Amino acid sequence: MLTRLLLPIDGSEASMQALPYAEVIPSHGVRLIRVLPGGLSPKHRIDLAESAETQLREASAVFEQQGRTVELLVLDGEPAEEILVQTEDADLTIMTTRGYGPGRRFVYGSVADDVARRSATPVLLVRGGERPIPVVPVSRIVVPLDGSEAAEQALPLAGDLATTIGVPVLLTRVVDIEGIQEAVHLASKPTSGHAATVDALRHAASSYLAEQAQVFRDASLPAAIAVRIGEPVPELKALVEEGDMLVMSSHGRTGVKRLLIGSVTAELVQSAKVPVLIVHAPFDPAS
Repeated sequence: MLTRLLLPIDGSEASMQALPYAEVIPSHGVRLIRVLPGGLSPKHRIDLAESAETQLREASAVFEQQGRTVELLVLDGEPAEEILVQTEDADLTIMTTRGYGPGRRFVYGSVADDVARRSATPVLLVRGGERPIPVVPVSRIVVPLDGSEAAEQALPLAGDLATTIGVPVLLTRVVDIEGIQEAVHLASKPTSGHAATVDALRHAASSYLAEQAQVFRDASLPAAIAVRIGEPVPELKALVEEGDMLVMSSHGRTGVKRLLIGSVTAELVQSAKVPVLIVHAPFDPAS
């Protein structure tokens, strides 16, 4: 079981969409925080702080009923910086993003983006805004892997969550079509080379996933595998279902040495119908 969850709330209805996920992820404690902007007049600051405290107390009720230790903090400063300080002794931060912004520009920017990119601890991003994800019970943990040790750093937390929530795990690997095309282009017989390459890559991916899944099965945790052929984002979006939670490392790599997590994660956060939990992994140029 996790020791402490961190829930930043900004006063908006969208930010409250993170609460249902915190309710189903067991932890000994929960810290709810609200960061007030700088430059407020003394009276305005007092009024806003009182409103913030009321909102935090209301949000904390369900966690107290669950028997968890609850901390409520109203802070002053730059939101991302204050939240990052609070992540240092938390096991998991749960935040709502705003989805698309003006002109359909994706605002996984500002606070949620900054925290997710800089936090050394895992961050669960729940899309809000114009196209919020459905709030449904978590029924499966989905972990995209690419064969790298960095991507595999998502596995321990995925296993912990699956065990504590009581749901199965699905391990998946997307064999990138660009890597296949590159290999086929170098072959002497492209047509036969394509089929052979796809079969070889599919077999290698299945063997790799089966090995990883066995670790979960040895711990009596149900684990399935799925190999997909194509572009990572469309394939992962097609794979996941409502009730899934994507758990993925922040620095995996594909077979053609392109960064898998980063642009892929951002696109999944903005368009997949499930929340995305990002596990920080140090970037290794040699991986």
